[in-house]
Amino acid sequence: MNKEEKLVILEKLVSFNTSEGNELAEAQYLQDLLLEHGIESEIENLGNHEANLIAEIGNGQKPVFTISGHLDTVAVDVDKWDTDPFTLVRKDGQMYGSGVTDMKGGTAALVIAMITLKDAEFPLNGTLRLVLTAGEESNMHGSHQLYADGAMNDSDTLLIAEPTGYRTVYANKGEVDFKITAQGKAAHSSRPNFGINAIQNLMDVLELIKTKVEARAEQNQDDVLGKTTFTVDIFKGGIQINAIPANAEAEINTRIVPEYSNDEVMADVKAVVDEFNQTHAGEIEIEILMNIPPVIGNPESKLIKDIIKIATPYMKNTEYTPSEKQQGKEMQAKQGFNPFSNDKFDVLSGA
Repeated sequence: MNKEEKLVILEKLVSFNTSEGNELAEAQYLQDLLLEHGIESEIENLGNHEANLIAEIGNGQKPVFTISGHLDTVAVDVDKWDTDPFTLVRKDGQMYGSGVTDMKGGTAALVIAMITLKDAEFPLNGTLRLVLTAGEESNMHGSHQLYADGAMNDSDTLLIAEPTGYRTVYANKGEVDFKITAQGKAAHSSRPNFGINAIQNLMDVLELIKTKVEARAEQNQDDVLGKTTFTVDIFKGGIQINAIPANAEAEINTRIVPEYSNDEVMADVKAVVDEFNQTHAGEIEIEILMNIPPVIGNPESKLIKDIIKIATPYMKNTEYTPSEKQQGKEMQAKQGFNPFSNDKFDVLSGA
């Protein structure tokens, strides 16, 4: 397979609009492509045009090396694009298109690697498993289904081809997402004492939760991943300016380190809400939207050392724009690492 043939695969993947799931057609294209090279695969149809894909080469025995990526992309605002986001455009040494970086490019690389090994009849002392998932940018539907299926139970190693600027990320924060809902009582704004302001209650409880979580996060930091973070990313409430709102809701994203675990964060949020409900009119309710534990790998593993050795020459030759360099300085100050610097050639500690 020559360079242009490989780029055709990326071009085809970009052409599929998977910004809101809808991965089935893309999975079917990859299934046909793999079969052309003698690689059988299985599509797991999740309904609503969502799909996972799994393929294997090798002897079917352990060790099992799993390579993985996702088929969907983030949402696309077509009006803000200078080009068609679903057409791969090559310009000034760059490529533009929906998911070129995250992660149609990574998916194409994994598929091409598997095809290259198969075409070369390279002997594998074990199994190479390709796992491509649905809904990574939304509800992790594909990953949840694969977990329920036990798809990773026999896997010895997992490599995910997310974009990292040629750095090797061996650690990742966990995540707990909450929906916090406030139930109050509607009234006219001229008589607020007749109502219960759901927005005010929600703002007050969020501030209490933030204070508690951030205090504990500060006291329980991880040497690799830093500290647990808390952000309110969605807030909804109110119907008009002169009405006390009866309902309000917010969605919170927390990124978790092992020293302040998922269970501890959830327990702290619940404790704050329980106390608030006992001392305030109205009702606050909690719903867990996502619960993923943190992961820290072994930076001394052979796989990571090999990847660093391969990636370092590419990283040394990477040129960054002024805006990327400025963003890198800000990330260094706030998060402890700079992804837009090529003067330090070691493992990026965490994300």
